[in-house]
Amino acid sequence: MCTSKFIKYTCGCKKEMEIFQCAERQGTNVKCHPVTEEWGKDSTNYCSQHLVKPDTPV
Repeated sequence: MCTSKFIKYTCGCKKEMEIFQCAERQGTNVKCHPVTEEWGKDSTNYCSQHLVKPDTPV
């Protein structure tokens, strides 16, 4: 079964880090359905969508 590893950011967002294909699918552009989701790591940063410019009023 293909596995997708996720990263969880400080802002609470969860995004896919990397997908690992199972042995049967390696070398193709096909993934399993459904893909197994696994925690990859927690980040101490905010995701790119929640970062603001330095001159943004707080």
